[in-house]
Amino acid sequence: MQVAGQLISTIGWLGLALIASELLATLIYDVGQWVGFRLTGARVVALVGFRYQLSRVAGHWKFQRPLTAYPHLIAMPAEDPRRFNHALYCFGGPLFNLLVVVMSLVTMLQFTLGYSLWLFVFIIWIWVNTLKVAQLLPMNWFGRPTAGQEFRAARESTAAMTAAYVTACARALKVQTGRVADLDAGMIVMPRDGGNRNYLVVRQANLILEWGLQHGLSTSELLSGLARLEPSFNTIPRADLAHYLDATIYWNLYSDHPAPQVTGWYQDAGVAQLLRRYEPLGNFKLRAVYEWRVNQAPQRALALITRGLKYARRSNDLTEIDWLKALRARVEASAKTSVTKEG
Repeated sequence: MQVAGQLISTIGWLGLALIASELLATLIYDVGQWVGFRLTGARVVALVGFRYQLSRVAGHWKFQRPLTAYPHLIAMPAEDPRRFNHALYCFGGPLFNLLVVVMSLVTMLQFTLGYSLWLFVFIIWIWVNTLKVAQLLPMNWFGRPTAGQEFRAARESTAAMTAAYVTACARALKVQTGRVADLDAGMIVMPRDGGNRNYLVVRQANLILEWGLQHGLSTSELLSGLARLEPSFNTIPRADLAHYLDATIYWNLYSDHPAPQVTGWYQDAGVAQLLRRYEPLGNFKLRAVYEWRVNQAPQRALALITRGLKYARRSNDLTEIDWLKALRARVEASAKTSVTKEG
């Protein structure tokens, strides 16, 4: 009780109301997402919080602590693509928060509330849920698209809707197995009417790179396919942009193609800040390959790889683990070769 009293006196009742409102509104949002998933035959495979997540790995629920997280659910869509209802995927959570806002406003009108603490608490509760309806908190804070943006992007073309379904399947599969290699090969073929201005198509293109690398396809061919997406830089959300830049810069450096444009992207302060915020796990291997290829500092590269492996294991990201181990093997081999030549 004494600890609770000290906490309340420190942050105040209004601060406590804000924290409680955010947690409850997030729970309501997750329940709405779960209902939307179940109506379309999807299975929830991960419950993600602010700095934690529960993931269904190999048939068992496991607690994980990724480097970054925002509250949401991850679900595996039904095998039949015709059951995939993108509107429910996007608006299941916001719809439940909207119902809470309506009911809260109706309830508030039934009482005469004076200028008091409880009125402020009520206003905070309604305001937090209103932000959840628009997904301004915390989605925009994390540089991720809102439900409305996702919905509009998928409606632009058949290719975009296909990309939304394919990337949803891949994301859920990666939660369960740590890789996307088991994804059906038919999902990897890009639709003919796709465009590099739609960020859902960009996501699928990144997925093709990851899938192709895990199946031993030529890295140079995969990278040349990604090169056509460069005009999308100003049209995709920051989180997607960071993921694309991370993959493009890393695999060009790894393949010993340090073009001036690629190294220029890496050295740009804005790009570096973007990668640190939205790709903190991938940033370990990116910094390591730069130290190895450009700065000729294999020891610093190996230290970064060791740290990256620690966090990748904590998140059960087997893809990242495979790539970090492959990079470590190449760095160690090149270091031994250099020592042999000097000797």
